[in-house]
Amino acid sequence: MSDAKYSLVVAMLTAGGLIGALSASYVSDRFGRRLSLFGTALLMGLGSVIMTFAFNVATLMAGRFVAGLGSGIVTVVVPAYIAECVPKGSRGFFGTLNQLAIVVGILVAQGIGMAWSTLAAWRSILAIGVVLSIAQLLLLPFCVDSPRHLASIPGGLNSAKASLLRLRGPPIELVEAEVNEWRNEQMGTATGTGGHHPYGDEEEHGEDNEGGIDQEQQQHLVATAESERPKVNVIRLLSMPQYRRPLSIVLLLQLTQQFSGINAVIFYSTSIMSAVFPQSSDLITVYISVVNLAMTIVSAYLMDRVGRRTLFLASSSMMSVMSILLGWSIEAAGQDKVSAAAIIGFVAAFAIGLGPIPFLMIPELVDTPAVSSAGSVGLACNMVSNFVVSAGFLGLRDIIGQDGVFYLFGGILVVMTGLAWCILPETKGRSADEVIRSNWAVRPPQHYQPVRSTSSNNVVVAADA
Repeated sequence: MSDAKYSLVVAMLTAGGLIGALSASYVSDRFGRRLSLFGTALLMGLGSVIMTFAFNVATLMAGRFVAGLGSGIVTVVVPAYIAECVPKGSRGFFGTLNQLAIVVGILVAQGIGMAWSTLAAWRSILAIGVVLSIAQLLLLPFCVDSPRHLASIPGGLNSAKASLLRLRGPPIELVEAEVNEWRNEQMGTATGTGGHHPYGDEEEHGEDNEGGIDQEQQQHLVATAESERPKVNVIRLLSMPQYRRPLSIVLLLQLTQQFSGINAVIFYSTSIMSAVFPQSSDLITVYISVVNLAMTIVSAYLMDRVGRRTLFLASSSMMSVMSILLGWSIEAAGQDKVSAAAIIGFVAAFAIGLGPIPFLMIPELVDTPAVSSAGSVGLACNMVSNFVVSAGFLGLRDIIGQDGVFYLFGGILVVMTGLAWCILPETKGRSADEVIRSNWAVRPPQHYQPVRSTSSNNVVVAADA
């Protein structure tokens, strides 16, 4: 296979992923999170089958394109699905587990590739994708529909409670409390009441108060308010003024991840690390993946303790230092050990923050109807910027030198870190509705006070009217 054909085969996965990303918002909102995952499993399984039995280059390209479609959709759906199913105090941990699974998958794939990359066994590598797709199809029936997504659909409140009960377990009172908290937040966001329950305390307007509003009427009003909220597709997300601030934050996160130069550093790591560890040159990428895996585990532990903003700023700051150090070590020559240390430090810093956070934060920045579209835009931006860096790295290296490229990445990270310091909100322990009502404030406003719904004893953090 010629280099041109090989490049085209590689690019087809990205092309399919971009189309999948842009269509993910429609698919996810139209069919729901769980059913969408059934579809992605079928697409990735079909793509793997086509690649496994490919008889020419065109067939192999078709298989990668189909698998890319599924990959693009699943990359958008999974972070939203996780965020909508877990308690907000654990979103960081479970969201980072998604990144951890990706890193483990990369490490396993590298090991299998080293063992089976032969003329006799290469098709077996592709067949593993079929096995994984079948496993997903068999396990998904045991998963629940996203309760938060169900609650945002007109008439879906009871289904949301049933789904949440399967996730949380009894007692039902705690499930009612969490659903009521969602209702308060959604009504506060939709009506601008700042999170206060529009009906007042339910206990005051219960059945004992004949002139009040009973539970059935409240549910009807919530459903009416939700049904009047327009569906937020990608075009609406890009055009509606209220989404400009969160969209800016989403794009900042995605652009910082790719323009940090992580792919260029990994690309360059093999030659650098081979000079330091000549006996283990074949295992360099595996070593890098092990570092990535170890630090992603650390990130999962820290995410709900330290917070997204703090980890992101620490990660991008450390990466800028490591990138500049790598540029200096290349310029100075004879500093292979320093270069190796800079690469390891760069990858470790990426894994602890800039790796998991960009997609983890998307469901925390926009309301439920806009999550899928925000994910689609974010992934599309990520893939385009990834292509720009990958396609431009070698040409830029020839113009400004290898050291100059990493100085440039370091400078970009300094600028991006400054922008993040100014606009990136801390979302740890805050619902998306709370973040929205605070106007995406960097820190929770001081005037936020707990608002208690006396019928369910749940506490909602809300702004003073």
